[in-house]
Amino acid sequence: MTSAIAHSIIGTNQAAENDNFTLTIPEKIAANKIQSIYIPNDNNVDHLVDNLDEALAAADKHYLSLHRAAVPKDLLARAKDSTLLRYTLEDWALIFLFWTGMSYSPAWMYPLWALLIGGRIHSFGVILHDATHKSIHAKSWQLRLVEIFAGYTMASTLNAMRYHHIRHHRDSGMPNDPYFKPTVQSSRWIFMLIWARHLLLMPLWIVRGYYGSLAYFFPTMRNSYARVFLQEKSGEDLTQQKELIDCAKAEFGQAFFHTLIFIFTYFNPEMALFYYFIPGTVAGLLGGHRVLVEHNYLPTMDRNIETIIKTTVDHNLDAWGRLFWAPRNIGYHIVHHIHPQVALENLPKLRRWYIENHPELYPLPYNNAL
Repeated sequence: MTSAIAHSIIGTNQAAENDNFTLTIPEKIAANKIQSIYIPNDNNVDHLVDNLDEALAAADKHYLSLHRAAVPKDLLARAKDSTLLRYTLEDWALIFLFWTGMSYSPAWMYPLWALLIGGRIHSFGVILHDATHKSIHAKSWQLRLVEIFAGYTMASTLNAMRYHHIRHHRDSGMPNDPYFKPTVQSSRWIFMLIWARHLLLMPLWIVRGYYGSLAYFFPTMRNSYARVFLQEKSGEDLTQQKELIDCAKAEFGQAFFHTLIFIFTYFNPEMALFYYFIPGTVAGLLGGHRVLVEHNYLPTMDRNIETIIKTTVDHNLDAWGRLFWAPRNIGYHIVHHIHPQVALENLPKLRRWYIENHPELYPLPYNNAL
């Protein structure tokens, strides 16, 4: 019975053919050395990037000769701070171009401009996301500019995104996965309802800047800050967790940024609404859709490469999809989960390597876009 449960956990009949899935759940946990995602009150824990890579390496197993270590090293280059800053400046140049077009266009064209600007704000989120996968203990001046001009614009700090996103990668499909929503694929209406909630994503994250800033000074607010705004699911007391305190401290900059935005809004409400807040809401919808379609929502108990392939989805790889729904190659999501620290610009070549070397395992994207 325990073997059958282990098979159903990843939701595929093919798993039964693999000896890796004949283990009982306790045996799988022991074999993969699954540990707590973090030590809640350990002041030496700066972030989880290295811990994530170690967890994937510990779970790495041969599956029909498939192994993370077999990938050519030249396909595994990591993100550079200067490249992330360049991406940020490129998107800002496009936003200024779209703002100019909006200013001289008839009103009926506004939805197009809002979508175009929202797509670039969505791209800011993907750029900041790539920065979260860097193994750093201090932000370079380039990363600080990325955080200000990409992160604050879409209402997130680097620390906040790293807090929930690395946990998603390390415990994807597990109880502590912040993004795991088991009901999202139960019906189209449930999907639409959960997606619609992302209309409030940017407003909620703006509020997080102020709430987190207060939580830095008032420890009694820290647990609610973590669970409401950072999607923390461990249930532990996080009052003295250094990583969380660092997140709260980082919110000072975002709170200041949006205070300036609100002052501007007071004097120019119409301009702020149409040039920033509506496109930001569109970005929340685009990003929410992306997050919802990136995975098959099947409970998992391991981090094996075959489980990653079966529970992760490539999507929106065509030109239209990459412009709005999955910018900066984030739609190449399977290889992103197999190799989280690989730079976004390297994901297409990395996916091609997996398809050429393991075509029997690597699935087509859900929209069949190659």
